[in-house]
Amino acid sequence: MRLFTCLIVSLAVFAGCIAAWWFYWPAWHVESRVKSRLTHPAAARFSGVIYDKHTGTACGYVNAQAQDRPAGRTHFILMADGEVRFDPKDPIRGTALQQLENLRKQADYLALAYEYCRG
Repeated sequence: MRLFTCLIVSLAVFAGCIAAWWFYWPAWHVESRVKSRLTHPAAARFSGVIYDKHTGTACGYVNAQAQDRPAGRTHFILMADGEVRFDPKDPIRGTALQQLENLRKQADYLALAYEYCRG
């Protein structure tokens, strides 16, 4: 009887470990990819992260300083190929051509967010 109980407990622990890995691995993958683009990855705090297992993309917010972004809460999109895109927070000023370029960057990002972050 002890052998049977030990076997059942061992199988339950094994199944629990596999389930924990199955549910935590996407979160770890998203955080590690985004942290690779941050200036101070240890200080990064994530919120609202949504991972789509079918497309392999993720969206959410990170509160940290990116290599090309100031510190603060910033929306990100992790593409299926591993590329991380941050919300372009560039102010719309300058010449008309510069303003149009900034608006194009923001429109491109919003199109990606609409496509991948509606979860």
